[in-house]
Amino acid sequence: MDSMRTNILHIMGLSDDMKIVFKSVYSSLPDPPISLHAPLASSRAAHPPLDGVDRISALPSEILRDIISRLPAKEAARTSALSSRWRGLWHSVPLVVADSHLKHIGRPPRVDELDHRGGILLRAIDGMGDAAPRVSCALAAHPGPFRGVHLTCTPMDAYEIEIALWLQLLVAKGVEELVLAHRASDLETDVPGRRRAPSLRQFPPHLRELGMCSMIMGGKDIAYMLDRCPVLENLAIVSARGPVRLRVASNTLRCVEVTSSLVKEIIVERAPRLERLMFWEAWGMGGTVDMTAGLIGMHTSVKIGHAPNLRVLGFLVPTMHELNIGNTIIMTGTKASPRTMMSSVKTLGIQVKLFDHNEVRMLPSFLRRFPNVETLYIQSETIPAMPPGKLSPRFLQETGPIDCLQKHIKKVIIREFRLQRCELDFIKFIAERGQVLEKIVVVLTHSCSSMADRLHASLRTFMASARVASEDYEMIVCESPSPVDATVWCFQGAFNMSKDPFDVSQCFKDGASCRAA
Repeated sequence: MDSMRTNILHIMGLSDDMKIVFKSVYSSLPDPPISLHAPLASSRAAHPPLDGVDRISALPSEILRDIISRLPAKEAARTSALSSRWRGLWHSVPLVVADSHLKHIGRPPRVDELDHRGGILLRAIDGMGDAAPRVSCALAAHPGPFRGVHLTCTPMDAYEIEIALWLQLLVAKGVEELVLAHRASDLETDVPGRRRAPSLRQFPPHLRELGMCSMIMGGKDIAYMLDRCPVLENLAIVSARGPVRLRVASNTLRCVEVTSSLVKEIIVERAPRLERLMFWEAWGMGGTVDMTAGLIGMHTSVKIGHAPNLRVLGFLVPTMHELNIGNTIIMTGTKASPRTMMSSVKTLGIQVKLFDHNEVRMLPSFLRRFPNVETLYIQSETIPAMPPGKLSPRFLQETGPIDCLQKHIKKVIIREFRLQRCELDFIKFIAERGQVLEKIVVVLTHSCSSMADRLHASLRTFMASARVASEDYEMIVCESPSPVDATVWCFQGAFNMSKDPFDVSQCFKDGASCRAA
């Protein structure tokens, strides 16, 4: 599958940079809530009754509308041909319109039909030559509102006028979920931000969920957008093609997710309903890449003001993410006070090099900001050129009381575990201080997963000498869900408020929308 995808990207004429962006963006896009391949009936129901009576059409209108709401837009409209009972019902049902559902299905192109950019093959793959007119018809024919609109196959530069019209229609008719993905052929010469006038001035006021992938948006653009989306609850920025400067001042946002992007600053000024502030591969600005020490000197400002309902935060990266709470920058040794603590956070994620003394020294300061954390995720980073070492003895001996660790943390999950001595020392540190600790879950890297039983035995042997604070805690060793040695992120899990968004145990199973990098 990977080789086929790579060949397709080559035929599509994308630059090397855009191939990376393309893979990143399209692996993170949520699937439309309606599938073309969902079975509509069992094998028994597929056969008409012997008496020829149409019992389905006799069902109440609300049930018929519910049936229509589960169909792709094209099939929903076709129900009008079933009988007079169905005629016009689809107009009163919030539909899902996806350009990928409206693509042309025809014979595959011959080799002699391909140009140097693979244009005809590209249209056969994603329907870019046929979907746009059908999207126009679908959006114009339905009075709205729309349950969801997914535009992921239509190149925005080729259909600027149409996309501007679509956004105007969605503003007028209403849409709850909108997914836009711009696909450029070159990272430098084909920039969607240079054509943003038609799009950024139009946002559906009923929009509740918005994901922006591979876009260039300045801080003022994002602020303008948030101001024009008065009921927006979920916002995702993925693979931004420029530095992200995000200021959150919203009475409705519940989840903000920023991934695979360079981030200058994230400032939460006022967000009374915000429950999740999440970043993955949100790299700082500046700095250098060192083969022995990794990323050095990168900096991102993360400032949290009024967010009284924030429950999930992470992954914070010590020394890279400059955490500011209550107008106080959190540094090594910063004393905890009510003004510099966030008691609402229950789930915290920290990405750290446990062999790096500077990063490890920041851990207690970070943990003391969140006194009521119950679930702690540690993403263990490593650098191939850096030999593994021990956790600093000074850290182990001199670290004072940490309130959340002693009184509240029940579960600690350590991801990308390699059985390095610094990782073992950290587990011991947690176990000897966690008075209410119930579980330590160790998630191995992919390359270590084949040795899970042996590593579990080694871990038990190492922990035999620990003076654990909670005799009832359980040690669990899990294999990596990733097919390669990589960190894992579940994009769609961020918006699922009933799910732990950092739990990747089911990633890469049952078609989950997850990515490893």
